[in-house]
Amino acid sequence: MLLITCSNRFYDGQTSEVVEFSALGKIQKGILLVDLADELIILGRDGWIHSLDPKPPKPICQRIENETFTAASAGEMRNRLRREFRPDYEVVSTTNFLVIQSCGRGERWPKVFEQAHRSFISYMTKRGVKIRNGNFPMVAIIFPDESVMRHEFDRLHIDVGRVAGLYSVNTNRVMTHEGTRTSSVMATVRHEAAHQSAFNSGAHSRINDTPRWITEGIGQMFEPAAMTDPRGASHLAERVNQESLRYLRQNVSATGSGRFVQTAITLVSNDMMFKDEKHINEAYAVAWGLMFYLAERHPKAFGQLLNKTASRRPFQPYQHRERMVDFEQIVDMHTVEFSRKTLRFLEAL
Repeated sequence: MLLITCSNRFYDGQTSEVVEFSALGKIQKGILLVDLADELIILGRDGWIHSLDPKPPKPICQRIENETFTAASAGEMRNRLRREFRPDYEVVSTTNFLVIQSCGRGERWPKVFEQAHRSFISYMTKRGVKIRNGNFPMVAIIFPDESVMRHEFDRLHIDVGRVAGLYSVNTNRVMTHEGTRTSSVMATVRHEAAHQSAFNSGAHSRINDTPRWITEGIGQMFEPAAMTDPRGASHLAERVNQESLRYLRQNVSATGSGRFVQTAITLVSNDMMFKDEKHINEAYAVAWGLMFYLAERHPKAFGQLLNKTASRRPFQPYQHRERMVDFEQIVDMHTVEFSRKTLRFLEAL
């Protein structure tokens, strides 16, 4: 059941306010999530989350009485996507995805995303994460090259540096390109696909404040190719993100345990390191280490942590102290002790 907030009141998906609104040049219907003087947040029938200014020259949002919200079906979404993209694209349906790719590209990309999702669900279920079926078909777009992908980013006002692909929480889409198929690019695709699976299966919530070290740590956990191999990653070494481990050995653990511990404390309490170009690589690497150790050596606590963060009240800030208290209650130890145990585990890999 989708829990949402509007004007400090809470609703479920059956009793929420359905509105008609204008976005991306067309009239749409959706659920009003937040109604403030300076912002409207609306969940569209296609799964997009729209942030709109409620004070334009003309009204853009109108409530509809006595109408129940229904998400767009896979068939309806497929027809929408065919209209949205040029004739030289095709929409391929799988059990969980609608994959948009250049015509005649075959089943490779659909299989990549479908297998990645199934592996993610299996991994999370085994560790006690509460998984649900998504409300919307997941959409993955493979552009023919990087320039076409960047043009789409510009159209959607997505401001990022040079990347091989990304998952957009607002559009609920993964976007990547076929310009190259190096191992690093495919690792990025698996990382972004894990984000999409997490936010659509209930492992994370798109409408609450989930700590970045958790979301990015999990994304990196799924970068190794073995993590989405249908044969499974039966050996610990196959599940290790070697790039993150290498970074830690060269830049963090080499300076002693103090730096790793301090970084871990910072990540658990706030997201600031992910917003600092000088420290973002360290933030990603330590986040991977913390989540990987938790999943491998404390799987029950791993599941409890994800269930806790995913079930928090929508749109409520997750204060620094609250983040730390929740984490330490779940792992049953101080963050300092947990980070030291994590470092010893990583050093033994």
